[in-house]
Parts: sequence; structure tokens; C-alpha cells
Amino acid sequence: MPAPIRIHLTPEEDRLLLQLSKDPGVHPKTRKWALMVRLAGTGWTAPRIARFLGLDPTGVRQVLRRFLREGLPGLAYRKPPGAKAKVTDALAEGQTHLRKQEEIRAFLRTCLAEERTWTISQLREAVWEQFGLWLGHNTLHRHLRGMGYVWKRTRYVPAGRPSPEEEAEFRRAEAEGKKGAEAGVMAVGYMDEAGFALSLPPAYTWVRRRESKGVPRVRGKGGRLNVLGHLVWDGEGWRLWYALCRGKVGGAEVRAYLDRVAEGLGKPLRLFWDHASFHRSKEVRGRVEDWGRRGLGLGYLPRYSPHWNPMETVWRRVKGYLLPRRHYRDLDELEKAVRLALQALGGVEVVF
Repeated sequence: MPAPIRIHLTPEEDRLLLQLSKDPGVHPKTRKWALMVRLAGTGWTAPRIARFLGLDPTGVRQVLRRFLREGLPGLAYRKPPGAKAKVTDALAEGQTHLRKQEEIRAFLRTCLAEERTWTISQLREAVWEQFGLWLGHNTLHRHLRGMGYVWKRTRYVPAGRPSPEEEAEFRRAEAEGKKGAEAGVMAVGYMDEAGFALSLPPAYTWVRRRESKGVPRVRGKGGRLNVLGHLVWDGEGWRLWYALCRGKVGGAEVRAYLDRVAEGLGKPLRLFWDHASFHRSKEVRGRVEDWGRRGLGLGYLPRYSPHWNPMETVWRRVKGYLLPRRHYRDLDELEKAVRLALQALGGVEVVF
């Protein structure tokens, strides 16, 4: 029986071996060899390692002896002689490999932070131009997954940013309102409007491979359903109110909605909304003082800041999850579906 192979690892060597064994961008054989050496460093024998990994003890001994002779560089996967050089050969020298790999990852992070979209093919060309390395499609895919990136559809975001003064004023007013809500003397609310067409935007779903699920699209003016809603925090929990409106929503509709809200107030309400034109219309401005006397105060969110309005989350949940059908035959059918979705969130309908 061959004598046991003794391996003693320094803390730095053990750290590098652990990093190699878990790195998805490293060749699978190199990851397995790094694990073998770490197990041997804890006192495992070659036969025990072989049984654990389902391998032949002879192969395990070869890996351990190679590590004793060459150190970390001995664990780099080597293509058979004559094979064309790959990225795994170019990056295979122990700590040099890890440093080079981190340079590539830093470059990828810089690219992906730019205001543009990237495909795997475009990133491969960018890495080639920067480092002279032609990464395989699957290799680059493993790198990106290991870095926490996923393939995902883009979304629209505001084009501008609020001024520091606007942001500071809103935060002050919101904090003051929440403090009053916690004390039970008032409530804080957020209002917004959303539109629903008979054909909703396509969404993700599970389908069989090489098949697709279509969403019928209504051509012309099939009708549109608009929803006004506000979400209120009273110090104990959130409550949702909404109103359904067929056709256009303007200053008159907003005024009528807020008239009904002001009628049913049990305690003062500080309501925040965005800078939509009909929020500043004559119909609305002419009623602000009257609403204030009845306990309904209005405030504005900073410009370009829809993410500070919790109602955006309500609309996102309704459109993305609570309306699994993406097409409706008429407004009656759509209105019923939207009402059921809002009621599922605990919404109370406001009729005006």
C-alpha cells in the first residue's frame, strides 16, 4: 500500500484553494482538484477522497503529488498538446490567474454599468479588444452568473432628477406627517392614477420549449379604463381606496374624487401626489383651501421620483400579477377584473 501523502496548507493557500473550488468561471476539473487538495490538507487520505468524489485513488494521488511539486499552478487545467490556447490556459497560473480574472470581472462590471444594453456576443468582443482573450460563450455566461447578473428585460425610468431642495422639502413634510400618524392624530397618503387597456403589455409565463404564448392586440380605439387611487398610512397599517373611470381622467374627475375623500375623513390626511398637469388644473386649485379646512392637505412628490410613491407598487402588482389574463374582450370584462384585483388588496371603492 502506498504511503499516505501529507499536505500542509498555509492559511493563504487554503483561502486561494477555497476561492478556486467555488469560482464558476474556473474550469470544473480545476475546481475539483482544488477541493481534493483542501480535503488532503485536513488529513483525508487519497482513498477516502476518492470514495467521497467517486474517483480512482490513483488519479487523486497524481493531483496531490502535482500540487506538492508545482503548488497552485499545478492545479490549472491543461489542454492536450496541440490544442488551440483557450482562456483557461492563459489565466491558469495560480494567483496570477485570480488577479487576471478579477481584472476581467471589473471590466465587465464597468461595461454593464454603462447606459446601453449588452449581449454575450458584444461582451466577448469587448473583452477581446481589451485583453486579447476570446472567451467562450458558456465561459462568459458562467462568469456573469457568478457575478450576480441575469438576463432581464429593461424598463423605463425618469429622465431627470429632483433638485436637492425639492427632495429635502418632501422628506421633511413626509416625516412630519408620519410622525403625526404614529401619534394617531393624522394620516399620510399617496395618490396616483393608472390606465388599463384591453390588451395589456406582454408578460413572462411558462411555456413548452420552442413554443410561445400570444397576446391578442386590439387595433383602433377599443376603450380604456382609468383608475384613481390613494394609499393611506394611519400609524397602524395601510389602507387602499380607488375609483374606476372609463375614458379620460382630468381635473374635474380628480376634484370629484377628492371631494368624496374629504367627506369621509375621520382624521386629518396629508396626501402626496406627482406633478401631473391635471393635479395643477383650475378645478383642483380652486378647491385646495376648502379641502384644507376639511382636513385634507395636499403636497407634491419631488419631480422624477415615482419610486417614492407607494401607489406605483400597487399598480405594478395589479398589472403584473393580479391580472394574469393579458387581453379582455370589452371594458365590462376589464373593469370586473381590475375591481377584483384591487379588492384582493383590500381596496375600498370610492363612487363619485
